[in-house]
Amino acid sequence: MEQIRKLLQGKGFALVLAACLLAAAAAGVWAVQTVRGELQKNLDGLRDPASSARTAPGIDEGLDLTTPDEEDSTEWQQPTAPAANSVANVPKASSSTAPSGGAGGSSGASSGSAGVHEPSALQTESAPASSSAAPASTRPVSGRILNAYSGDELVYNKTLGDWRTHNGIDYAAAKGEKVSAPVEGKVTLAGADGSWGPTVAIEDASGRLWRISGVADLKVKAGDTVTAGQALGTVGSVSCECAEDSHIHLEVKQGEKYLDPAKVMQ
Repeated sequence: MEQIRKLLQGKGFALVLAACLLAAAAAGVWAVQTVRGELQKNLDGLRDPASSARTAPGIDEGLDLTTPDEEDSTEWQQPTAPAANSVANVPKASSSTAPSGGAGGSSGASSGSAGVHEPSALQTESAPASSSAAPASTRPVSGRILNAYSGDELVYNKTLGDWRTHNGIDYAAAKGEKVSAPVEGKVTLAGADGSWGPTVAIEDASGRLWRISGVADLKVKAGDTVTAGQALGTVGSVSCECAEDSHIHLEVKQGEKYLDPAKVMQ
């Protein structure tokens, strides 16, 4: 009996041990399956872009594992604001007329707008001279200046015995000396002109009126076209300035305004 009891006790212990081993094995299988399931879930979550957030077991629990492409962010784009000076806003190239210096420079060509030239739009030809530029001119005689243009300043007139403006230039010249046309143009007067005596008036291409007083032996008439330097007659006498030395008197008018002949002929 004692042996049977010992045997049963030994078998019972073995059964208990076997049961414990089976239980441990079952627990291990369950744990493995549980861990495997969780790992499978995490793996599926990483592969699924629609998932918003996942948490991993263990140390990752509670951490936000949201992937970058799952964030609700707006893609950054380079601003496309227009440039401050776009090509459309650049002023187009425009040609300008350079000032054309006539005699004395009293009437120059008008200049164009200051525009921006494109390299391909640079002018290679010179701009034509303005039609308003003063034509070439010359002195009617070669003598010295007796009396200059006074402008608004009053000067004494020996012949008339009073103070008045001198609206032209007196060139000394001997009686009978040749008098030349100071400019090219149309003769508008050739004859007596009141107290100025025999006078020739010439209108040039720019509209200026050139008056030469004291011209005798006239060789032109009203309506003729003359060139600069062409003979108009000879030196005679200027009635209202006869107290002066022999000379001719030259005036230049633009409309109703008197100009300084010396400046106009520079």
